[in-house]
Amino acid sequence: MTSRQTILNVVERQRDRVFLVDAFTDREIAYGDFHRQACNLASELRHRGLRKGDRIAVMVPNCCELVVLYFACIYLGAVIVPVNPALSKSDIRFILESCKPSFIVSSSVFAESLRGFDSQVLTLVTAQDKLETESDDRKLRIDFQSASSSPFSLKSTNLHSSNIDSNLDSSNDDDLAVIMYTSGTSAKPKGLAHKIGAMFRNASAFAAVQQIDQESRFYLSLSMSYMGGFFNLLILPFLCGASVVVDHVFDARSSLRFWEKAKRSQINTLWMAPTVLSILLRMDRGRQGEEFCRSSVRRAFVGFAPLPLKVKTEFETRYGVKLIENYGLSETLFVTARSREIDAGRGYVGESLPGVELQIVNDEGCLLPPGSEGEVQVLTPDLMAGYLDAKGQLLKTNASAWFPTGDLGVLNHDGSLFITGRKKDVIIRGGVNVSPAAIEESLMQISGVFDVAVVSIAHELYGEDIVAVLKLEPGVKLESLLDVLVAHAKDTLASHQQPARYLEIDEFPRTANGKVQKAQLRQLVAEKFHLSSRSSFSTALAEPAIASGQ
Repeated sequence: MTSRQTILNVVERQRDRVFLVDAFTDREIAYGDFHRQACNLASELRHRGLRKGDRIAVMVPNCCELVVLYFACIYLGAVIVPVNPALSKSDIRFILESCKPSFIVSSSVFAESLRGFDSQVLTLVTAQDKLETESDDRKLRIDFQSASSSPFSLKSTNLHSSNIDSNLDSSNDDDLAVIMYTSGTSAKPKGLAHKIGAMFRNASAFAAVQQIDQESRFYLSLSMSYMGGFFNLLILPFLCGASVVVDHVFDARSSLRFWEKAKRSQINTLWMAPTVLSILLRMDRGRQGEEFCRSSVRRAFVGFAPLPLKVKTEFETRYGVKLIENYGLSETLFVTARSREIDAGRGYVGESLPGVELQIVNDEGCLLPPGSEGEVQVLTPDLMAGYLDAKGQLLKTNASAWFPTGDLGVLNHDGSLFITGRKKDVIIRGGVNVSPAAIEESLMQISGVFDVAVVSIAHELYGEDIVAVLKLEPGVKLESLLDVLVAHAKDTLASHQQPARYLEIDEFPRTANGKVQKAQLRQLVAEKFHLSSRSSFSTALAEPAIASGQ
């Protein structure tokens, strides 16, 4: 079945069921109404000159209108380039100059600032702009309340009556659907492209293993500018015939009403980043979330960044739900899903999806036996189409080659995958490989420690040495906790794993998905040792004694 047939089948089967719920107004939008609005908007964009294969940059905050725009572009075969409005001006400029879009669509807040680019700039009118009545031919309007002016059929033979030209008829699974700029740890965002067929196939395979169906109702509070919001919480639910509650991007302020909104919207499926879990644990002072999770939440997925064991244990204990970890990358989409209900241990992320293969290799690229730690490599039919180069050209990937993930892991005899760390984060201290993840997990167990990131610094004798950077609970100071930290490390870690330095930081530099930007953190640590005035560390350097024999 082609992606075009898949879309039509979903809409026809689910036409009267709710697809979107606006968390701001509680307005519900059925699949049939949504499809009609997406067709109408596709017709409007087609009239303005958007063609199959054209790139269209989209800089709009989370809202139901953004979902309609995304699907209108998919219907036309245009290539969506999501741009996070929260990015710095330099990163936004870098993305737009790199991808060279034919069109830019933004919300009214950003429209004027984008006029200088060599692209046609259109404004998407959202519910927040509803009082705006000024006529402007550069504006795109979506009226969810209006009825179709003529009988509307969802049959594929009648698509042309919806003013969608032959683009949809001529579309195929190899068409590019999206160019996603990752929120990675590199200096600049990295653009990578995915084909529509691979995305649909991958999402459907994951949903089948995890038993996600039309009864699932998701809470979309991750940014739709990244894979978590775009793929996990939008494309996947659509293919399942599920419903999605669209809300602002989660932050500390919204955490205060998170459970209230989830309960009111009858959410039963959560998909959160570890940072979201941490914030909820810290900010939630009531019992509503605990009662709601135990009575209503069917599944609680967590991903996008490593999940500390302390956070996992505290969240599961307090809210009474089992957190479901899986493994995937922006480049590979979903790689594993959990086929077993049991908790197989720290780092367990499931088994490979149908059609996906895994292997573990050493530093020389040689295959390692089951149970050995090494780099995880993936062979998947859903691999990205390629990265974008500096000129915006697509550098195609070899779909038949093993993809090196850069992650360290262990693959058991039964095919279960355990992620143990990042290859590039490994510290080589005196010729011995040291895993930062193991040290971080140990220090997270100490009361008063909110978060930990372990990085390396240059050392004249050892080559590299270990620095533990800590974010502490409110009111806790590093000086009062230092002896406990050192004693705990000596009790739980090997001699070569002992941190040589402990530093306190107010906030970690993070990506939009919550991953600690360790490259930037290492730079901050180096600046601290040189007493740089640009350092963000809030307390003095603490130096415990180095254990003998290291």
